[in-house]
Amino acid sequence: MSLIQLILSVSLLVWAGSAQAQQLAATKIRKAKGGDKNACAAAILVEAQTGKVLFSYNADLQRRPASTQKLLLELVVMDALAAGEVSLEDTIRVSAEASRINGSQVFLRQGEAMPLRELMKAAMVASANDACVAIAEHLAGTEAKFVARMNAKARELGLKHTRATNSYGLDTTPEGQGNVTTAYELAQIALALLRQYPEALQWSSLREAPFRDGTQTLHSTNKLLDRLEGMDGLKTGFTSRAGFCLVGTAQRRGMRLISVVLGARNPRVREQETVRLQEWGFEHYAKVPLAEAGQSMGLVTLDWGAEPVVNAVLSNPLAVVLRTEQRRHLRSELDLPSKHPAPVRQGQGLGKLKISLGDSLLAEVELVAEKSVGRVGLWERLMSYF
Repeated sequence: MSLIQLILSVSLLVWAGSAQAQQLAATKIRKAKGGDKNACAAAILVEAQTGKVLFSYNADLQRRPASTQKLLLELVVMDALAAGEVSLEDTIRVSAEASRINGSQVFLRQGEAMPLRELMKAAMVASANDACVAIAEHLAGTEAKFVARMNAKARELGLKHTRATNSYGLDTTPEGQGNVTTAYELAQIALALLRQYPEALQWSSLREAPFRDGTQTLHSTNKLLDRLEGMDGLKTGFTSRAGFCLVGTAQRRGMRLISVVLGARNPRVREQETVRLQEWGFEHYAKVPLAEAGQSMGLVTLDWGAEPVVNAVLSNPLAVVLRTEQRRHLRSELDLPSKHPAPVRQGQGLGKLKISLGDSLLAEVELVAEKSVGRVGLWERLMSYF
C-alpha cells in the first residue's frame, strides 16, 4: 500500500473540509507501518470549477518541476494568443540555440521553419525542449526575456514559490538555483490554464499526433490517456533531481479534477498515485449544481419604481463540491432587502445567496437586478396621492 493510499484511507475518517486537517493526517500516516514513504514527495487533488482542495500531502514543499513547468510556458503563450500578439499560424524559424537544446526533443534543425501551432504540439504532446526555446524566442526575442514573462505570470497568479530559470524545466543549473515550484502552485497554474483556455486540452489529450507534414509521429508522454476514464491532460515531467512528476486532469459526470504528483521514484508509481488520487476523488466527491446563472431567487419591491418590483437573479452559476453524505446537511440563506430605492440598473447588486454546510460557509453568490427599472417622476408621485 502506498503512502497516498494510506492517507486517502485515513482521510475518510476525518473531516476533509480543510487542507490543514489533511496535512495533519498525512504527517501521522508517514509513520504508519507498511506505508511506502518513497512513493512520491508531494501531491494534491483539486476540483477545477471551485478550486476546492480535496486532498493535500506536502503540497507547499518546494520541488523541481521538470517538464510540468511547460504548463506555465503554455499559459504565457495562450495569453499572447488571446491578446493578438501572435498567431498559431506564425512561421517560426529555428535558431542555432534552439537546435542545440538537450533532453526531450524533436531534433529541430537550425533554419528549419514551421508554424507555432506545430511547435506547441511538439512541446505539449512530446515534451520537446527544443520546441519550447523556439517558441520563447519567437514571442520575446530571447529565451531569457520569455522566462521573465513566465515569472511575471507566476507573480500575477500570486505564486510565491515558483521560479523559472528556463522555458522547458530541465535541470541545467546548480542545486538551489534552478526551476522550482510546489504541488499547490502547479495546481494553480493548471487551474488558470483550464479556466481561461480549455482549448489547451486539444494538445494534452492527444496520444499521438503527426509532425513534420506526417513524416514523423509525436507520442504523448502521458500514458494514462488511454488507461484512466476521462483523462485528457495535462503534463508529465522527469529529471534526476525532480523525480517523476505528473499534473493530471480528468472529467466525469460534469466534474473535473486536477491532480499533481511530484517526486515519484519511477513512472509506474507516478501513474499509480495519479490513478489513486483521481479515482478516490470521483468516488467520494460530486459537484452539486445548486442554481443556474440568471435563475430567479425572488422579487424586490421598488420604492417609487416605474415598475413595482424587480426580479433578483443569480449573477453566476452556483455549484459546490461535496462528499455524497454531506448533501443532506446543506442549507441556504437568502439575503434580500424588503424594499429598494428606484432606479435600478440591470446587473445591479441587490443581495446575496449563501450556502452553508453546518457552520461552514461554502459559497456566496451575488443576486442582481434582472433588468433596469426607472424611477417615477415628481408629477407621477404627486398624482399618486389623488
